[in-house]
Amino acid sequence: MLSSSEKRFVKEWQDQRKGGRWSYYLLFIPVGTFICSLILSIFLYLFFQVVFGSAFLYWVFLGGFTFSILLTLSSWSRNETRLKKIIRREVKEGIEKDEAI
Repeated sequence: MLSSSEKRFVKEWQDQRKGGRWSYYLLFIPVGTFICSLILSIFLYLFFQVVFGSAFLYWVFLGGFTFSILLTLSSWSRNETRLKKIIRREVKEGIEKDEAI
């Protein structure tokens, strides 16, 4: 039996993955790059007092881009694994109920 959080996850993830993997990547990598670059630049400024120059901004952008790619790839993989695990569990429970009858 699906819990309410699992039902919500399945519905949201199936809606999200309709466009496919590349559509997901094209949406979340640029947004993630912006957010990660912003957080990284604030972190470096606050804790290391790094002064921003044009060359330094490229490194921050590259770091944000790399981190965003890693997060996006891992979130797709994790969500797909979770969905498949839920589906397998529900199919197994259905088979067990059919055999019990």
